[in-house]
Amino acid sequence: MEESCNSKSSNSNPLKIYFLPYPSPGHMNPMINLAQIFTTRGHHVTILTTPSNTKLIPNQNKNKLNIHILNFPSNNLNLNGIENLSSARDPQTALKIHIATNLLIPQVQTFLQQNPPHVFVPDIMFSFSNLEIPVIPFDPMPIFVSCIFEAINNNPNVLSQSSLPFIVPGNLPHTITLPVNPSNEFHTLSRPVLNAKHNGKHHGIIVNSFVELEQEYIEYYQKVTGVKVWHIGITSLMMDHFNCCNGIGDDGGDGDGDGDGDGDACLSWLNSREANSVVYICFGSLCRLNREQYMEIGRGIEASGKGFLWVVPEDDEEFCVVEESLSFKRGMVVRRWVNQRLILKHHAIGGFLTHCGWNSVAEGICAGVPMITMPSVRRVYILEVNVSVIVGSSRSDNSDSDFKFSDQFLNERLVTEVLRIGVEVGGCEWSLSPFGARNKVVSRKRIEKAVRRVMEDGDSSMIRKRAKEMQDKACKAVQEVGSSCHNLTNLVQSLKQISLDRVLQTN
Repeated sequence: MEESCNSKSSNSNPLKIYFLPYPSPGHMNPMINLAQIFTTRGHHVTILTTPSNTKLIPNQNKNKLNIHILNFPSNNLNLNGIENLSSARDPQTALKIHIATNLLIPQVQTFLQQNPPHVFVPDIMFSFSNLEIPVIPFDPMPIFVSCIFEAINNNPNVLSQSSLPFIVPGNLPHTITLPVNPSNEFHTLSRPVLNAKHNGKHHGIIVNSFVELEQEYIEYYQKVTGVKVWHIGITSLMMDHFNCCNGIGDDGGDGDGDGDGDGDACLSWLNSREANSVVYICFGSLCRLNREQYMEIGRGIEASGKGFLWVVPEDDEEFCVVEESLSFKRGMVVRRWVNQRLILKHHAIGGFLTHCGWNSVAEGICAGVPMITMPSVRRVYILEVNVSVIVGSSRSDNSDSDFKFSDQFLNERLVTEVLRIGVEVGGCEWSLSPFGARNKVVSRKRIEKAVRRVMEDGDSSMIRKRAKEMQDKACKAVQEVGSSCHNLTNLVQSLKQISLDRVLQTN
């Protein structure tokens, strides 16, 4: 009997599945949703994570998911209990978290050997070798980003070109341009993640996206790499649809923050506003802008004459100075995380000024809201340090730890050049990390111009129309006969067959 995608179901032959999330909201949130999706189909799911990161699992999910605690080596790295990138305030701390996360791998391997599952789903940021169990990594980014990485890596000679704009090589389905040239180290930066996806022992990769969003890029990626891609998403929308079908309340927004705010005051304020009259502003949980950039954003929004709802982390001290200097007469500032999905779906929201983290972009797509794109982190970056120096171990192999960050800049190109459901502010700086000042500040005039294009000018009607059309496709994908539910069913059947074949081989 075929499993139902959107109704509670028992399972006479359930799979035992382990999930290993990477400790960053943009990675953890969609994977937790994915794990929950498998539990709704009667499968036995266990999430492997560290003590502090269990707090990021919504309470209503904890009763349905098994959680195996991994001991985070924070003392070795002087992290003082910090276990998630959302708590890092400088690149050194972020790097230590990344290193500590990779030091969890021996613990994970031991647990897998002692308690083998039918299938293991690690985040794509982890690299495992010689596992004697089926592995299918989870990629929280759209496959479009992987296609860009593949195209540049397969044509390394283009890294020496100096002309602008940079045109991504590789005969992609669309002409993709970048306002700056990728660094000469791009190949080194992206190769480890690409290799993790290419592992011949894996049974494809799961992607938090849907077929209708990037059909041509799925075909491109599978042709170039030979890797099977399972588009099962948007995972937050799939869980929303399941909850709606089963009379379960909404748990909260994912975005790239922790989503623990109730947002009642925000919704009350929005209820007093006209349709499509408010710009929602949020730059995620990892980004910290300097006060000059905050000031330019504030002045640009004020000059546009549009209402706004601006969500800023409570501990962002740079914003405090700006908040005192600006009047904010037309808007509301919230200094805590809110239910982003509910806010974006509100009729008053007419545009979304976003840092282009994929969770936020995906939620904008699911809500049908045009986007004003302003990536806060401009490239994947690498910080090389000797692990033994930081950990204080006796290792002498001089191995380095690669810390990679950000799909934001490429997500912007998907939104503005491929889907054409947003307008870019026009920043053109590659930044080393989400921490500290940028050398170039995006001006208030650029911000005002982009806001007006989305909210009032002639372009806005077509942008809004395309955004609503993509929203409809996203909603259809998660329904019972939709592409994401179809892929989920086929993936489960494939995994069950793999499990059966393994049993037969051992007998």
